[in-house]
Amino acid sequence: MKIGYSFKLFILTLGLCSATMITATPKMVDRIAAVVNHDVILESSVNQMFMALKTSTHPSELPNDATLRHQVLERLIVDNLILQKADKAQTNVTEQDLNNAISRIAQQNNISLSELKAHLARSNISFDQYRNRIRNEMIIEQTRMNEVRRRINISPQEVDNLAKIIAEKPNDNIEVNISHILIATPESPTRDQLIQAQNKANMIVKKLNAGESFALLAASYSNDDLALSGGKLGWKRINELPSLFEDKLIRAPKGKIIGPVRSNVGFHILKVNDNRTKAKQTVTVNEVNARHILLKTSIIFDDNQAKEKLSQIRHDILNNATTFQAAAKAYSEDPGSKNNGGELGWSMPEQYDESFRNALLKLKKGEISRPVKSAFGWHIIQLLDSRKQDKTEAAYKEQAYRMIFNRKFAEESQVWIQELRSDAYINIIDDTK
Repeated sequence: MKIGYSFKLFILTLGLCSATMITATPKMVDRIAAVVNHDVILESSVNQMFMALKTSTHPSELPNDATLRHQVLERLIVDNLILQKADKAQTNVTEQDLNNAISRIAQQNNISLSELKAHLARSNISFDQYRNRIRNEMIIEQTRMNEVRRRINISPQEVDNLAKIIAEKPNDNIEVNISHILIATPESPTRDQLIQAQNKANMIVKKLNAGESFALLAASYSNDDLALSGGKLGWKRINELPSLFEDKLIRAPKGKIIGPVRSNVGFHILKVNDNRTKAKQTVTVNEVNARHILLKTSIIFDDNQAKEKLSQIRHDILNNATTFQAAAKAYSEDPGSKNNGGELGWSMPEQYDESFRNALLKLKKGEISRPVKSAFGWHIIQLLDSRKQDKTEAAYKEQAYRMIFNRKFAEESQVWIQELRSDAYINIIDDTK
C-alpha cells in the first residue's frame, strides 16, 4: 500500500478511531439487522458501533437513538458493499502494511504502541478486534481508491489551464474549511423522490439558518460517509472541490450556509467554517550535476577489491595519468552513464541512494570523492557543478493535477457508492431499535 493513498484513517484521533472499533457490549441473542446481497449485518455489529459513538461523541452532536442507529446501519451497509467488492477483486492488506498503519495511528496520538494497547484494554477492546477493524478500514479505502481512480480521466490541457490560473491569480487560490450534508437520491430518481429529497434538504437549511447544530443535523440526515463525524470535510482548496460548488464558495463568508445544491447523486448543503488565501510562492530546488564510476561486487570481486581498484583509478585521475571520462568509459559498470564519461546530468540530490547522496553533498565543485559504497556497488563521484533551479511552474502543474484529481474523485466517489447501492439487494430487517 502506497503512502500516496488518501487514508483518512491514518490522521484520525484515537477517540474517533474508537468510534469505529468493535467494542465490548452486554451479551445478547444476536439477530440479523440487514441482508446485503449474500451477506448479513448482525444486530451486535450495529450496537457495537452505536455504543462506541455514544461514548466518544459529545451528546450535542448526536441525534436521538433511533436516528443514530439508522445512520450507523447505513454506514455498515456501505462498508459491507465495498468489502464485498474488495473480496471479488481479491484486495487485501499485508501484515506489514497493517502494522505500519497501527503504528502511525499511535504516533499521531503521541503514544507508543504499548500505550495504545493499554488504552484499548481499558476500553474493553480486544487488540485482535482492533486490528481486524483497521484492516477492514484500509481495505475499504484501498478498494474505493482503486475503483474510483479508474473512472477518472485528466487531460494535459486541464492541468495546464488550472496551473496557469494558479500562477496568474494567486489571490484566487482560496482554501475553505467546510462541513457537508448530502441528501442522496436513487440512481434514476422519480419526480416524487426528487421532491421528497429537496423538501428534506430545504428543511435542514431552515433548521441551520435558525441556529441548529450542523454536526447534529449531519449525523441525523446526511447520507455520505462523514455523517457520523459531523460532516466535517476540513480544509480544501476551492478548485479541488466538485465544480458545482466552486462559484458558490469563492466569496462565501465565514459561517455561510450554502444550498441545497443539486448534483446527480442528490442535494448538497455546505457550511463555511473558515476561509483563507494562499499567497503565491516560488519553488526553488537545489540541483547537482555529477559523474561517477561504478564497480559492482561479486563472489570473485569483493568489497576490498572494488574499493582498492577505485582508489587506484582516483589516484590516476588526480595525477593526470587518465581522465575521469576515459576511466568511466573503461571501467564503470553503470550502462546508463559510462558511455557519457560517467555523467549523470542535472538532478536533485534526493533522487540518489542515501550513501551516494551524502558523499556527493560533501564535495566541492570539481572534487572527487574517495570510494563510496551504495546499494548498487562502489563508486567514486565527482561534483561538476551545482545550481538553484526555479521549479515553480512544475510545482503549479503538480498542484493543479492534484486539485483536479481530488475534485473528480469526490464527484465520482459519490456516484460509485450510488451505483453500488442500486445494484445491490438490501433488506433492512428492523431499523427501529
